[in-house]
Amino acid sequence: MAEVSERDPVVIRRRILEEFEKVQAQIATNPDIWRILSFKAHKELCKVLGEDFVDYPEFEFWFARFARGDFELDYDRRSDPKARSFTDLPLEIFEKVIECLWIYERMRLRDVCKDIRYQFDNLNPKITEFHSLGCCPLRALKLPKLQLEKLTIWEEDKHWKELIEELDESNRKLHVKKVEFTRYYPSSKIDLHFMIPGVLEEIKLFLKNPNRKDITKIIESEQCQAAKMVYIESDTIFPKFPRNVFYNCPRFTLRLGIYRGGGGPADKLKAQFLKRLMKKAEVQKCVIYFTKNCDPRSQILKCFDEPEAMVPNFPSLRRYPIPGTNEFYEIEHQEKDGYQEEFVCLERKQ
Repeated sequence: MAEVSERDPVVIRRRILEEFEKVQAQIATNPDIWRILSFKAHKELCKVLGEDFVDYPEFEFWFARFARGDFELDYDRRSDPKARSFTDLPLEIFEKVIECLWIYERMRLRDVCKDIRYQFDNLNPKITEFHSLGCCPLRALKLPKLQLEKLTIWEEDKHWKELIEELDESNRKLHVKKVEFTRYYPSSKIDLHFMIPGVLEEIKLFLKNPNRKDITKIIESEQCQAAKMVYIESDTIFPKFPRNVFYNCPRFTLRLGIYRGGGGPADKLKAQFLKRLMKKAEVQKCVIYFTKNCDPRSQILKCFDEPEAMVPNFPSLRRYPIPGTNEFYEIEHQEKDGYQEEFVCLERKQ
């Protein structure tokens, strides 16, 4: 059909006329809506015959003539004054116009015609943060040159599933530096495979009712192994949290539920965990937070009281050599935010 149209423009015009006739009665009743109907008619026509069949400016020109009652299909447009198009703007001006639009408005503009779409897709969209909920259309994530600083994923719905399926079919991954899955996203559905490993530096997850299988799948992913830090938050208390799956996680931070049986028993559990991490010697950095508004002040360093581990003049530090290397693990206990929160950090150093 496209080849025939190129040889005979009347074929295109006749098809536009057919689309016009479908809504002619509506326009006669309400003339002001002709442009909206024109846009919708062009979209439906492109679905049937392909986006390259006719661009929107050409479609709109003939649709407008028909709306005025002029049905001459042999009209020679070469006699018209040269029209200026939005796409005739210098690229740097076009880019500044795009930057002034909200994401939703940008995506609507992109749909106007193939010329605008071509220019749009060859620009850096300069979208730094994206939320999967609200006014942000998910298809904006498919823009070829999109590079996100942060992606926040609120919940899983059919639109999100469709987006991931389309990315998989095109063998494409998103360029994202930081991602956050909120507490509204089911833990069992968390998946990182659609983001580029190495580019993804920071992962934040809220885990509801975490289990060993789900966390293992996350930890073993390329994205998690290459990330600079994986932040895990959960209402599950430390004794019930499946913490041993983190032995092979290079960098992670745990902020878990309030353990009202804190103090000595809680400190011993955390200390045992840290000692096993050091024994496995896989972890690069681990941070465990304590909430002090309910728990008593942590005495966790009493579990690391070997004289050889003490650091002179630094009572909050402990150091343990890693056998067979010139490296060591350093344990540091700190308080912050007006002593309302404290944490212990285990880090591999040279």
